[in-house]
Amino acid sequence: MISINREAMQVVRRVLANPEPLGVRVVRLGNGATVLDMGQQAPGSWEAARAYTLVTLGGLGTVTYEPFPLAERVLPAVRVMVDRPMEACVASQIAGWQLDPPGTPHAAIAAGPARALNRLQPDHYFDLITYRDQHSEAVVAIQTSEPITERIAAVVAENCQVRPEDVYILVAPNSSLVCAVQVAARIIEQTLHRLPEEGFDFNQVQYAAGYAVIAPLTQDEVVAMGRINDSLLYGGVCHLSVDAADEAVAGIIGKITASASRAYGRPFLEIFEDAGRDFYQIPLDLHSPAVVHINNLRTGRTFSAGAINEAVLRKSFFG
Repeated sequence: MISINREAMQVVRRVLANPEPLGVRVVRLGNGATVLDMGQQAPGSWEAARAYTLVTLGGLGTVTYEPFPLAERVLPAVRVMVDRPMEACVASQIAGWQLDPPGTPHAAIAAGPARALNRLQPDHYFDLITYRDQHSEAVVAIQTSEPITERIAAVVAENCQVRPEDVYILVAPNSSLVCAVQVAARIIEQTLHRLPEEGFDFNQVQYAAGYAVIAPLTQDEVVAMGRINDSLLYGGVCHLSVDAADEAVAGIIGKITASASRAYGRPFLEIFEDAGRDFYQIPLDLHSPAVVHINNLRTGRTFSAGAINEAVLRKSFFG
């Protein structure tokens, strides 16, 4: 059986072997857990961003960079290719594990392969897939500007039934290069989570690929949060290969792009402010990709919906 924590640890060890050229700061917590700072006190780098993304994919994806033309500018984009989307994206990349009690300000929410080791409080996505991991080391990634504490590491260790010294935590805030890249690289999981919400069994997805524009950086954490969300909602394209009935694909293709949401059409920051900065007041269906193509392996037909929205991207990125 493939262990996504074992595969991710291969990436982690490459970073630990030579962190300084990657702009990574390694911190050992008092309980022995290891924090890989990729954007808080450390500068990060393009290669650190690629490593962070691969770790969130349980080491099972391919991550590359390419250009993204936007009006008179050419911005960078990230492309992700995944052969095992249930393990790489649903069991690992989705940020589904809340490490703090409900209602905690700046609550830490973990992505990464340790989610598949969580035996005590697995998140709800594991009700939809059969995969579980078994490994002696646990790896999580947390998108935050808050310091990582021993308590957070202890929660991971306890739930994953590993020693604290076998816990590895990657961290990068909204305003960092690493975060801008790894969020854009969530284009596949941004699409996958929408499938069961619209009644489609995402276990029928066999291959997945996608790319999204990487948002320009800003030191303002809230503005950065808006831009990195816009990279998916208005500048992300996902390709899925499924084995399903054409009727099932046709029934959901028009529902799983951001343009199907009543909240669509403005920069995410504006929507967030109108919702009182409460994510739970934002319609769930907005958290979708700009464009989706679904190739049905059973019939050879391809279904498409959505469009890149250059106008909103320009407003979000360049004012």
